[in-house]
Amino acid sequence: MATLEWEGKHAVTVYLERMRRGVLQVDPALSRGAAQGGDRIILGDNLAALDALVPDHAGRVDMVLTDPPYNTGRRDWLYDDSASTPAGLHWLDAALGPAVARALSRQDRWLCLMYPRLLYLRRLMAEHGVIACCIDDREYPRLRLLMEEVFGAENFLATFVWVNTGNIDNHSRIKTNHEYVVVFARDARRFVPGRVLAPQVGARSKLRRPVIRNTIVKNGPRNPVRDLVLPAGFPASFDHGVIPVPVDPAFWPRFTAPMEVRAGRLVHPVTLRSGWSSRRQCAAFIAAGFKDITDRQGLKTRFYLTASGAVFMEKDRQDQPSHILTVLQGMGTVQQASAALARCGVRFDYPKPLPLVTYLLRALCPDPGAVVLDAFGGSGTTAQAVMDLNAADGGTRRFVVMEMDERIATTVTQPRLAHVLARHARAGTGFRFCRVVMPPSAQDAEMAIPVGHEAAREN
Repeated sequence: MATLEWEGKHAVTVYLERMRRGVLQVDPALSRGAAQGGDRIILGDNLAALDALVPDHAGRVDMVLTDPPYNTGRRDWLYDDSASTPAGLHWLDAALGPAVARALSRQDRWLCLMYPRLLYLRRLMAEHGVIACCIDDREYPRLRLLMEEVFGAENFLATFVWVNTGNIDNHSRIKTNHEYVVVFARDARRFVPGRVLAPQVGARSKLRRPVIRNTIVKNGPRNPVRDLVLPAGFPASFDHGVIPVPVDPAFWPRFTAPMEVRAGRLVHPVTLRSGWSSRRQCAAFIAAGFKDITDRQGLKTRFYLTASGAVFMEKDRQDQPSHILTVLQGMGTVQQASAALARCGVRFDYPKPLPLVTYLLRALCPDPGAVVLDAFGGSGTTAQAVMDLNAADGGTRRFVVMEMDERIATTVTQPRLAHVLARHARAGTGFRFCRVVMPPSAQDAEMAIPVGHEAAREN
């Protein structure tokens, strides 16, 4: 398998082996709601926070949904969206040494920061878990290769393209109105998608109909042409009539004698020739005495003859239809998301839209009791999506969001989630505000208040 190489990769890997483990201490003044609530905001370096979660959370996180720095280099936002923040440079100095760290390119610094965090996220993910990572054009190629190395190319699920219609810089020669969400599974064989319809699926779409209906005549002779014998009694979509032999040489299926239908059933056996899409399923339907059969997805399936002479397959659609598309449209804009936060008294320039994050949670992690982790928590959109979904469907999902900037964690993330918690007013819910600390001794570590997975599963 191809791997990605960059300056500092080996040194970062070596540093992980000697990195001291921090602990999480609860700040009661910034915590809200039920003390036993398992939801958490963690202030501090997210690598140290991830390491602190390993003893109790390894293999137990159902979904990672995160929005790391895009490495644009811009510093005119509320946060520094680059790999050269003071905290980032401090970590790189410790891992690589100041001389090496300061000589790295911006891309190398970004890779040195992302690589160990992805390694730890993989350790925390459940075997059926999934990770969705937001990014734009600048670092997408490197992120995709980096995630292939950490999670395995065989566990790649999709790259979603989010059409962000409200984020167009009019000064650019080419207007960029999209971003990406790169999705990998811990083990693709165990990934189970949710049952959702993409927002662009219109009200009149056939996906909203109670049945799935398609002809099984597959491209005429483009598929191998075979005989399909329909016995007397085969169902038809009309009550009475005669289907004449088609005169159009392009019509499929082919048959040599007229077909008569009475009381919605074929009167005499007929042999049809064509390429078929579901010939074996149709044969099973015939063998079952024209009673519904069940397909691989558990859908009730039946077949019938139409007035043109074509054979159709009809399936009963599940109660919750699913149609997940990789192009995400109608998910809101960052400007709308920022305005919504402002109405709650919170300022944050470029939050991800709540509908986008909610859709990704529903599409990629359908478990109503899931543990959801965001290592780059920012304004807390992932956490709000979890809280809103729980309020809507009675779920018991838990969130862990991490933010390394104290100003953002205390003036944006915490107030926002406190507002959401108060709005929902669900009994027994709450979040704990934790700080990552590096105890100087084992004794201090024992005195720290643990925040384990078992507590997250209470209630």
